[in-house]
Amino acid sequence: MELSDRNKLFIGLKLDTGLRRQLEAVSGPDRKYVSGEDPAFLRIVSLGDDLYVGKVVEDRLTTDRVDDVRRNVVSILHRLCPDTRIPETLEIVACLAEPGHGP
Repeated sequence: MELSDRNKLFIGLKLDTGLRRQLEAVSGPDRKYVSGEDPAFLRIVSLGDDLYVGKVVEDRLTTDRVDDVRRNVVSILHRLCPDTRIPETLEIVACLAEPGHGP
């Protein structure tokens, strides 16, 4: 087996209907936290028919950085949806290359 450092990693959680509605309703200055325009904030991505929210990480990760990213994702979600239970355990999934951006 050979390793690859070409693909980005996604760290996040599957959106349920309630959390999805809450994130879609975010407006004003907080909208930047889920706009997908700034890599410092969250993105909503798909895996098959399911939607996930989290961060896309472009650089290689160390185990302590994985925990930092996890805490950051959870923190942003708590800020945007303070009355919603946010899981502390997130998934890590390799991203497919975006069209026109290499393998």
